[in-house]
Amino acid sequence: MRWSFVVVTPALGVAGLLVAACNGDSPTATSNINAPPIQFSVTPASYAAARAVTAHDQKTKMFATIPILEGKTSGQGSRISQNLVNSPWDLTYNGGPVVTKATQWNIYVNCKTTSSGCWGTGTLTPRTFLQDLDQSSLIDVAAQYLHEDPTGRYGPVNEMQVSVSIPVNGITGVPTASNSDIWAILHAASLVTTKSGYQAIYHVFLPQGVDMCTGPAICYSPDDPYFFQFCAFHGSVDFGPHWHVLYTLEPYQFVPGCVLPQQSRVIDGTASTLSHEFTELITDPDLDAWYNDLTGNEIGDLCFTFRNPESIFDNTYVVQEEYSNTVHACTDGAF
Repeated sequence: MRWSFVVVTPALGVAGLLVAACNGDSPTATSNINAPPIQFSVTPASYAAARAVTAHDQKTKMFATIPILEGKTSGQGSRISQNLVNSPWDLTYNGGPVVTKATQWNIYVNCKTTSSGCWGTGTLTPRTFLQDLDQSSLIDVAAQYLHEDPTGRYGPVNEMQVSVSIPVNGITGVPTASNSDIWAILHAASLVTTKSGYQAIYHVFLPQGVDMCTGPAICYSPDDPYFFQFCAFHGSVDFGPHWHVLYTLEPYQFVPGCVLPQQSRVIDGTASTLSHEFTELITDPDLDAWYNDLTGNEIGDLCFTFRNPESIFDNTYVVQEEYSNTVHACTDGAF
């Protein structure tokens, strides 16, 4: 099942793919690994901009919880592909842009300690993982869809920090963010960085104990299993005709339903979901590029049970593999 909202960016065809691939030759920011996160605030103007976002201004693809994914039957889908290649599970190109190079910003929301304390383990943090991923064989799986070697093309990885008020759900008593809360954060962050478009990726990390609902009964809510539908998602939002923001939403992942037993560290849950959403975002940023036409699954969706200890450049993580048309299977890139 491909969970998505209305896609408004027209399919750009092969020309669009080429334009997106050539849209700039180098990342547009630098980072210092020892630099503290950039502090910013969300102003009333950013909240107003978020409230002005319509269904036609945004699109989202969700990573369902493990119980939901395990309950699906293989081959489930709403339409049959007209351009399947080699295997019924292969991804097919549907005309939209891809992301071949980008600077990344990790946005840490309401973290009272450090990024390691909130979303990592020891010295391993979301930024550590993204930097390892950028130099790894795992990211090489995306090369066949990007038509470029992606190694080293998604740095630097910068960090930002924000404190916001998240309303408490009157029924569950748990702070619960909405789409508007996330869009306001993205609006404010992109004002600070001045970066948007296909060379900027934002990752919004919500702390433990904060839920997220995108609509009625569609929630990240480990405290309320009935509405617990997704673990994370990637998407985009338009704040204006030339203000296209690509992002992933990363709630706290070390909870039942988002990790498997072999993922024994917080960083494993964080890294596995982050790699899933990041790789899907670069290969299908507007939900009209690379996915399986039979099921609607993107590069990570077909591999949700394939988590193994992986050497990702300098460190070891228990992460999800990605689907490769080359081998017609899930792989860690070692082929």
